[in-house]
Amino acid sequence: MSISRRLARPLLASSFVATGVDALLHPDSHVEKFRKVEPALEKVGVPPAIASDTRMLVRASGAVTAVAGLMLATNRKPRTAALTLAAMTVPVTLVNNPVWTGGGRERKKEMRRGLLTGASLVGGLLIAGLDRDGRPSLAWRATNSREHKAALREVKAAAKESKADLKAKLS
Repeated sequence: MSISRRLARPLLASSFVATGVDALLHPDSHVEKFRKVEPALEKVGVPPAIASDTRMLVRASGAVTAVAGLMLATNRKPRTAALTLAAMTVPVTLVNNPVWTGGGRERKKEMRRGLLTGASLVGGLLIAGLDRDGRPSLAWRATNSREHKAALREVKAAAKESKADLKAKLS
């Protein structure tokens, strides 16, 4: 693994580990943020069952975030961990930065900044999630194998033809 990956993955994961552990151990502030956007979520069709035990939802989300962050930081299933974090970041960013709820000009500006930060993190996580660490994809390997086998068949056919031609000349 390259030195940039050894540094970048733990740096990217650090905020997720810290936020996840905080949500797991101190869910109250996270629950409060969720409660503020709960009416808007119900309007767009999020089932009330999801919001029925908000404290447990926040703790479970925090645990998943912390574990995925640790996996990314320690290079254990980093692609899966990064994609899990990306999937978890989208709703958390929307809950933490509800631009649609109104507020003053400065508050909306702060929320837009939070949305952009969340979008940036999702972008970085997608890059980390799609990073094959220098190894080719399965699709590339399958195509390469087919092409290699086809070329090998052509060489064998040419060798067979050349052998037949040589036999014909010697007889």
